[in-house]
Amino acid sequence: MTPFAVAFVPLAAAIPVAFVRARRVAVGGAWLLVTAGCAVMIVCAVAGLVQGTSRPLVMLTLPLIGDFGFEWTPLAALFVMVIAGVFALALPFALRDSAGFVPARRGAFVGLIVATLAAMLALFTAAGVVSFIFAWEIAALGIWALVGFETRRAEPVAAGLLTLALSEAGSLAGLVGLLVLAHAAGTTDLDAIAVAAPTLPSPLVIAACVLTFFGFGMKAGVVPLNLWLPAAHGAAPRSISPILSGATLNLGLYAFLRLDAPLARTDPRLGLMILATGAATALIGIMYAMVEHDLKRLLAQSSIENMGIVTTGFGAGFTFSALGHPVLGGLAVIPALYHMLNHSAYKTLLFLGAGGLDVAIGTHDLDRMGGLLRRLPVPGALFIVGAFAIAGLPPSNGFASEWMLLQSLLRVVELASVPVRIVFALSGAALALTAGLAVTCFAMVVASSLLGLPRSSEAAAARRVPRTASVPMAMLAVACFGLAMLVTGVIPTLGRLSAPLVGADATDALAPAFFGDVRGISQTVVNALAQLGAQLGRGIVPLRGLVVLHAAGPADTVAYAMSTVFSFMVLAFLSLLVWSFARVLRRHRQVARQAPWDAGLARIRPEMTYTATAFAAPVRVLFNNVFSTAIVHREQHHGAFLTSSRRREVRVHLVDRLFIRPVANASRAVARALAEAHHGPVTTYASYVLAALLVALLTVRYLSG
Repeated sequence: MTPFAVAFVPLAAAIPVAFVRARRVAVGGAWLLVTAGCAVMIVCAVAGLVQGTSRPLVMLTLPLIGDFGFEWTPLAALFVMVIAGVFALALPFALRDSAGFVPARRGAFVGLIVATLAAMLALFTAAGVVSFIFAWEIAALGIWALVGFETRRAEPVAAGLLTLALSEAGSLAGLVGLLVLAHAAGTTDLDAIAVAAPTLPSPLVIAACVLTFFGFGMKAGVVPLNLWLPAAHGAAPRSISPILSGATLNLGLYAFLRLDAPLARTDPRLGLMILATGAATALIGIMYAMVEHDLKRLLAQSSIENMGIVTTGFGAGFTFSALGHPVLGGLAVIPALYHMLNHSAYKTLLFLGAGGLDVAIGTHDLDRMGGLLRRLPVPGALFIVGAFAIAGLPPSNGFASEWMLLQSLLRVVELASVPVRIVFALSGAALALTAGLAVTCFAMVVASSLLGLPRSSEAAAARRVPRTASVPMAMLAVACFGLAMLVTGVIPTLGRLSAPLVGADATDALAPAFFGDVRGISQTVVNALAQLGAQLGRGIVPLRGLVVLHAAGPADTVAYAMSTVFSFMVLAFLSLLVWSFARVLRRHRQVARQAPWDAGLARIRPEMTYTATAFAAPVRVLFNNVFSTAIVHREQHHGAFLTSSRRREVRVHLVDRLFIRPVANASRAVARALAEAHHGPVTTYASYVLAALLVALLTVRYLSG
């Protein structure tokens, strides 16, 4: 039995332990067992990434079903490491919430978490179509059950049903695409299908790629099947949201790499489709995040934005590879994978922070927060770290991945095709606008939740954030800092993983080994960068170097260069310099403390401060045609007197207006037509039968010649 299979034993054992009546025994035992299983998975994943080889795990042939196998691959190892890490860090907070359940409900809750984790691990190691779909469906059902776990409230039940409906629609589309590929390739083995993809008919490949991309892309939140995400996060238990965003969204990304990458490399139009869809998803996600005042729904919309960024990178990489530029493809796919790692880290941190704030003040409404940094300094500071990273501010890990991805899109100038350049330019512009809105959005989040004055009695009486949330937040903040500083240490691993996807390892082109044998750029460029400090730390830092760059053009000039480590050192030095200068001034000059100018007000009231809703007003005005906001005005009268007046904004989501509602209306029209056909006289039905018989006879006559 392999160590990977052994890890499932403590996971399975945690389920019966959670049903134990003794609360501490049940919660503590389940935590130890699941954490042990996740730790074994992480060790196996790290070993798999170091070894870089594939090997079979389980290979079965079942009656009627056929091949049902699982294999270990380096790409699977990366996703297993991320998923196991997210579950291990989010689990303590989930178990804390489950401690208040009765034993049967607590056991069911832990069982659903474990089943979802096991299904996701099985999905990443699936070797064939049947095992892939089997694991995908189990994971989908687990997500639905976790979203709608609070069955006594209507909102979680409705959100769970929406999640299940869209998930099954996507799964059906993806399954059709896989079956088409399997039939054409003559095998259900995913590796064999990938090998056969270039030999398959182009229309079949295009149809299969469209079906699998949009079908399985539902889990990644790409348009148009992403309406479930904000609804699910807004209604799901607060301890489940970190898992939903940090882990389950990666299912769709894995499907893109496992299924769509071999198909998209055969036709650049498929890569352009993925690129444009990702850019549109990112922009729509951040625009709707800007106008949300519910913190959980805002973070969910931000997850859509980040999944769009990753998808854009995949699409750009596949397009470059299909057009015969595999190194440029690697320059796009590597930062996309890196951004996936970053998103799992800082989004898990932020959702744990949102859950901790919910425990502390009893709400996740930004308009009812304020002043929490003074009352909750440690969780507030950790939340700011996550917000800093997700906003893509330098020198954070979010900045590193977004910077590399945007620079890779600019390399489209090396392609001759004008239509490809146009799609890349529009997608790059959308990502640039997305990045700007993301900074604005999370400045709003931090300012409205942590700074200023408390805008509600709950915020003024904030309680302590539980350690089950704050300790994992601290660990994730350290992970974000490590991912920011060790960019050139992560890139080689991601380069090896992306090489089979695009056809080349772009590590040397993206992170040259300035501390060793530099390849991919000329010695002239190396000497020039060495004079600027590119080799600073040589012999001390155990990395390839500390500089990430793009060398472009026939003259081998360095178009873009960046170092998060150097940026951090400069910012730290400037901060220390300003602090020292201020200390010197204060030492030789007496500081006069006076009350600030208050514009004649006796005191500033919380109602006078900016709320999240007010902060986002310019964005709502600017993109009013996108949001299509309607004002619902309700008045109540008592006789001739107006007793109350309420105004409420109602927004119908862009995806809902353009995709979901037209399909729903068409379905209702067809249903009404079919319903009317069931209420006619018998003679009408006899006419239907005769007409159908006549059509069948004429068809047979025509086909037989």
